Amino acid sequence: MSCKKAVILDGRGLADKDLGPVFGALSDVLGTDGTLIETFHLNEMKLAHCLGCFGCWLKTPGMCVEDDAGRRVAKAVMQSDTTVFFTPVTFGGYSPDLKKMMDHFIQLISPYFQVELGEVHHPPRYAHRPRLVMVGTQRHPNAHEAHIFKTLAGRNAINFHPPSYAAEVVAATDPAEALRQRFEALLARSDALPFGEAAASLMPPPVAPGVATGEDGPRQALLIVGSPKTSSPSTSSVLGSYLLERLAERGWETESLTLRANLNREEGEAALLASVDRAGLVLLVFPLYSDALPYLVTRALATISTHRRRSARPAPQRLVAIVNSGFPETLQNAVALAICQEFASQSGMRWSGGLALAGGGIVGEQPLNAAKRSGLPVKHVIEALDLSAEALAEGRPVPVRAVNLMTKNPFAWMPFALYRWIYTRFGGKGFEKEAAKNGVTRERLLDQPYAA
Repeated sequence: MSCKKAVILDGRGLADKDLGPVFGALSDVLGTDGTLIETFHLNEMKLAHCLGCFGCWLKTPGMCVEDDAGRRVAKAVMQSDTTVFFTPVTFGGYSPDLKKMMDHFIQLISPYFQVELGEVHHPPRYAHRPRLVMVGTQRHPNAHEAHIFKTLAGRNAINFHPPSYAAEVVAATDPAEALRQRFEALLARSDALPFGEAAASLMPPPVAPGVATGEDGPRQALLIVGSPKTSSPSTSSVLGSYLLERLAERGWETESLTLRANLNREEGEAALLASVDRAGLVLLVFPLYSDALPYLVTRALATISTHRRRSARPAPQRLVAIVNSGFPETLQNAVALAICQEFASQSGMRWSGGLALAGGGIVGEQPLNAAKRSGLPVKHVIEALDLSAEALAEGRPVPVRAVNLMTKNPFAWMPFALYRWIYTRFGGKGFEKEAAKNGVTRERLLDQPYAA
């Protein structure tokens, strides 16, 4: 491989010092041809997590509204020839430190929509984009987790539009010469983009009907809301609250927790773990961020997993995940739910199913059962959650019918191709309208502040 400038986004955390030799081998191979390497050790940087405010589209186009180290990283990435992600594989996803930066990559793409190979994605913002290389490390071989990681890397590449990309997972214990050979091959390789079935195949299948999954756990449910939009209701909080209320009607004790920045401090971790320990059923509800879980959700799962692995006898618990995305295709949620299922497996929790909602904007901030609810029909969403609550309250997993209902578009009579066209057309117009309120013209929406 030949390039002039490379950026490495180092996603190692404080507990990942043992990955130093792998990182060193990668850096050595990357620099063998004289490439200038700039490395960002993300866990050492002051970087706010993405709030999902879309300010980087609607207020300061192409640039995060937070003036922190993230701007410097984004500029370096866009002015590089190759950008490398280095991370311990975390349930098939990236580490919390790398995911925090990845969530900010939304500023590097356009707010508009386009259809590529039957899927809706955002067009690129810049003409020049670096090649992407993703390197994941595992301490224990796990083929399924590695497959999730490589698919996530490819989905990120689809949305970022690099000239090429390649992803690999290596073992932390691999010998130095073996690592060198694999990295040399990786840097010379271009992988195929995982469109369509390559992504959809990761969607966890419904848990077998009739199987009881929680007969020995307490009848207490914990809702963890993973949306960073905490100043007003979010699609995630609306979905989760409705499901939690239906469980309460069936005699369950319920608790709700919204993830916030205090999770980065000891008191925040302690509060999360205390709530989790009280629950027999954990409901995780979150929006899709950069093809996976938002940073705070990633961090929460890592914290919970470590806590349960350290326990001599972790309590029996069930996990249900609900993800909503801003794209009209359900398959775009597959990687995120696969990560949640892998987390459950590694943490000794019972996977009780997942629900994937495409075009989550149809829910908005209004309660699902509001008397004068406006907007698109959500009857299929309500029915899916009602069926799920009934099953979960009886110790059964999320039913197949609930899974299928959640995947329907709001207009059952409308061909999906037409619904997708309307969605993309009006989605772009909506962003133009919101930007205009901030004095941002249509032309400025496509500003390129980090162009070389």
